[in-house]
Amino acid sequence: MSSAMNLDDVPDPTQSELSNIGLAVQRLWELDKNRLEPGVDYTLNVYISHGNDHNAPAPKPLFNHVDRKVTSIPTYKFFYALLDNYIPQTGIPEVVDDSELKENERFLKACLQTGPLLYAFKYLQAKGAVKGNIADFEKELNEMWFNMYRRQGHGEDSSAFEHVFLGEVRNHEAKAFHNWITFYFYEKAGKMTFESLIPLKEGHSKHINPSGKEHVITLRFSFEGARKPFSTSFIGTSPEFELAMYTMLFLLKHSDTHVTLDDANLNLKIYPFDQNGIRFIGSAFPMILDPLK
Repeated sequence: MSSAMNLDDVPDPTQSELSNIGLAVQRLWELDKNRLEPGVDYTLNVYISHGNDHNAPAPKPLFNHVDRKVTSIPTYKFFYALLDNYIPQTGIPEVVDDSELKENERFLKACLQTGPLLYAFKYLQAKGAVKGNIADFEKELNEMWFNMYRRQGHGEDSSAFEHVFLGEVRNHEAKAFHNWITFYFYEKAGKMTFESLIPLKEGHSKHINPSGKEHVITLRFSFEGARKPFSTSFIGTSPEFELAMYTMLFLLKHSDTHVTLDDANLNLKIYPFDQNGIRFIGSAFPMILDPLK
């Protein structure tokens, strides 16, 4: 667990990193001091369904154990406080009150005292993608992630943060749900039903079957009965790591970024969402690639 940091504590981007976004993402990974260690800070139920039970719940939840120390890490604690602020169903307008706005601010302020977000600020500033000081960057992050937009229906029913970090239900189908902390939160609340990890095809990973030690997994689940038959998520990464990474990729307009993290060959996908002349983050998530490509 890292203590509060400032800009002087974070290295400036190198010329190699500035010319290669993949190297910059690897630097974010190195700076993620609040990342949890698999098998130590958390353990997974490594269950793979076979036969005709593809739609059946797994015998046990995905998470066997998550260390309670995460509740003492500011970014995790403030992230957790945001998870009950949203209506998962699209088409129902969201109402954001003052207390929720303050929770958003607390979360961003905590993230801006960590290596990944501070490095992201330096990187984006060096690339000319952001202007001003760290307070201006915080305002831009707030607008980028928490401003509401219309995804379905007539009212503002969604935001980048809600879709990317929580997940939504549209037409009885689960959408997004790529964040592991949210999965754990909903699983504990009895809303998320883990069905199975999904083995990678031969040649797609050093492990054909998941071991529970990976930081990126593919799985199948349902949320309050709305199924998602295939989803990929980081596991154990801090909220600030994913926030910094997707912010950088979105502002620099990288829709596909190939990078190797923790022996996983990934494509980081960013889908922009344009509405009323404003460009939002529509979705963001990792995809596992064949390491030979």
